Amino acid sequence: MKRLRKILGCILAGMMLVLAVPPSIPELSAVTEVQAAPKVATPQLVSAVPYGKTKITVKWKPVKGVNGYRIYRRTNGSKWQAIRNVSGRYTSYADTKVNSGNEYTYTVRAYKRSGGKVYWSKYVIKGVKTIAGLKYLKINTFRKTIYTGSTYDLKILGTKLKPVWSTDNYRIAGVYRNGRVLAKRPGKARITGQLGGRKFTCDVVVKNKPDRMALNYNKVINYIEKHGKKDSHGNSVLKILDDTGSGLVMQYVPKAKLLDFGSVVFTDEAGAGLDILFNCSKSDRVSIQWMIAVDEGYLDTYASMYASRYVGRGRITFRYADDKEIVEDDLKEIANIQLHETFKEYNEFLQKKLNLSLKDLGFKAYKY
Repeated sequence: MKRLRKILGCILAGMMLVLAVPPSIPELSAVTEVQAAPKVATPQLVSAVPYGKTKITVKWKPVKGVNGYRIYRRTNGSKWQAIRNVSGRYTSYADTKVNSGNEYTYTVRAYKRSGGKVYWSKYVIKGVKTIAGLKYLKINTFRKTIYTGSTYDLKILGTKLKPVWSTDNYRIAGVYRNGRVLAKRPGKARITGQLGGRKFTCDVVVKNKPDRMALNYNKVINYIEKHGKKDSHGNSVLKILDDTGSGLVMQYVPKAKLLDFGSVVFTDEAGAGLDILFNCSKSDRVSIQWMIAVDEGYLDTYASMYASRYVGRGRITFRYADDKEIVEDDLKEIANIQLHETFKEYNEFLQKKLNLSLKDLGFKAYKY
């Protein structure tokens, strides 16, 4: 017990000495107070909007008490670069040093001067982005017909940036990342490319691939429609005549979907006209109409044959309208001569103008 009292007495004496220390300590009075660095809030980005082809305006929300802002930019995903300092009273900046078709990302830092120093805020790393001249970019085609198994490359004109492609019907037409469309089966699909917040669309029609002969016929029809004229019946007519009015008269008859390889010959004594109507992509049957006019009157005749069997010579049987066969040898000869010469002229025409021949149109046995 005595020992415990002695220990408590010592503790109480020590406490009295501590409490007796005066409130003002010389060593502490010499310490200066350190001010904390002012915090600068990070500017909140609002938008980056393109105007025309060479201007982008970036906007942000104001930060209270700052002296200014520094605008940073990166082009097509490159590194950040400081492009401008503006006063603290501004909350937008118009960047006019941009090129149409490039993607630009912007961010902003605020700064404040205090005690001879400059204090900076953090910045939004993601930034806000847009594409200069976005409004003026276009897809290379808005509509496209593709045959099954074929491909077509879509792209956005005016930029090297790659959009994100998608299809609304992958069973009809799919699309790869590079914009290549693959036609799968007949039908319709819409291909969409998204870039910079815009959607670029192309309506695709997929058809079964036509055979080679059908393509050849389309080539001839397109030539007639391009270089010929429409008649009163809506047929496309192309005439290649000499000074006498003699020559070739070719037509496309859309209602019957037939080609008409015709010829006319005029002399001082008579005139003769021949029409060869056919479409071997639909039928092997060829219809022939021949008319000859003389001072005494005119004769109408007709004939028919199989295109695949015609060799370019031989005698074709012509008949009158009452189905009776022509018996006059001179008429038979004239009709067949004009028929064979007409085929010969058209074969040469096809080779020269369209790099085709009668064989390409279904006259497989033709030898001239």
